[in-house]
Amino acid sequence: MESDSTAVRPFRQHGGTGEMVRLALVNLGLNIVTLSFWRFWGRTRVRRLLWGTTTAWDDPVEYTGTGKELLKGFVLALLLIYLPLVAGFSWAQSLIMADDPVGEGMLGVLYILAALLIAAGTYRARRYQMSRTVWRGIRGGQGGSAVAYAARSLLVWLAVPISLGWAWPWGEMWLARYRLGHTRFGDRGFVCDAGVAGLYGRFAVVWACGVVFTALVLGLTAMMTGMFEAGLIDEAAAVAIVVVAMPPLSIIVLALPWAWYRAAFLSRMATGTVFEGCRFSAAVTTWPLVRLAVGNGLISLLSLGTLRPWAALRTFRFTCAVVSLEGHPDFAAIHQTTQAGPSMGEGVMTVLDGAGEF
Repeated sequence: MESDSTAVRPFRQHGGTGEMVRLALVNLGLNIVTLSFWRFWGRTRVRRLLWGTTTAWDDPVEYTGTGKELLKGFVLALLLIYLPLVAGFSWAQSLIMADDPVGEGMLGVLYILAALLIAAGTYRARRYQMSRTVWRGIRGGQGGSAVAYAARSLLVWLAVPISLGWAWPWGEMWLARYRLGHTRFGDRGFVCDAGVAGLYGRFAVVWACGVVFTALVLGLTAMMTGMFEAGLIDEAAAVAIVVVAMPPLSIIVLALPWAWYRAAFLSRMATGTVFEGCRFSAAVTTWPLVRLAVGNGLISLLSLGTLRPWAALRTFRFTCAVVSLEGHPDFAAIHQTTQAGPSMGEGVMTVLDGAGEF
C-alpha cells in the first residue's frame, strides 16, 4: 500500500447553489401538481446532484438509487409499520380513557417499540444510501444489524435521563463506532476506535450551562410574574419580555457551548476512523460549525423546508472541506462486494420524513 505521512483533503464538492435551488423549486412544483407523489423521484434527483458533484481523489461519486425503490420502501413501511402503530396508539388511548389499566402498559410498550423502529429505520436508511453510493465502479455498504443498533440506541436513550445527561458523550460515540465500524467500501471495511477521552471536560461546561440556562429562565419567569402580580406590567408585556429574551439567552448560554463540544466530538470521531491503514481527521472548529448550523436552520425555516436540498449541499461542502486522510489507500486491491444491499429505500424514515430529508 502506498502511503505518506502528509494528510491530504481528497474530497471536493463542486455543486452550484443556483443549480440546487432550481432543482428544489422544480421539485416543489412537481410535488404540488402530483399531490406530493413526486417526492420520491425528487429526492433521488437531489441525491444524484449531491453525490455526482462530489469527488474523491478527483473522481466523481455516483448515486444509483431510484425513486421507485424509495416508493416501495415507503408503501411497505406505511402498511406494515406506521398504520399498525397508529392503530395501536389509538387503542391504548381509548383504553386509558375507559380507565382500563392495560392501556397505560400498552402505551409504554408502543413507545418503546416506536423508538426501536425509528432507530432501526435510521440504520437501514444509512444501509440503503451506502449501497447506492458508487465510486470508481465500487459500491459502498453498511453491515451490522439494524436490530442490534436499535437495541443499543434504546439503551443510550434510557441511560441519558437516568444519568442526568452525563451518559450522552459515551452513548453517542458508542453508536458512532457501531455505524462506522460496520461501514464498507467494496470488500474492505472501516475501523473505528474513537473514544470519549477529552470530551467530558467540554461536556461538563455544556451541562453547567444547561443548569445556568434553566435557572435564568426560571428566574426571569418568576420576575415577570412578580411584576405582573404587582401591577407594574400587564400580562402581554411580561410574556413578550420572556419571549424576546429566549433567543439571545439560548444562543449565548446553550448553542455556543454546545457547538464548542460538538466540534470536538466530530473531530474525535473522525480521528478514530481508519480505512486500509489510513486514518481520517477533521478540522472542525466552533464558529464554522455555528455558521453552518445557523445558516441551514434559517434556510429550512424561511423556505418552509423547500430549500432543504440547499442546506444539504452546504453540509456536503463543509464536510469535504474539513475531512483529511493520512496516506493513500491501495484502491487497486479493493474489489466489488457481492452484497447488493436492500432492494428498496428507507421506508420507515421516509414515512416519518426523518433521515431521508434530501
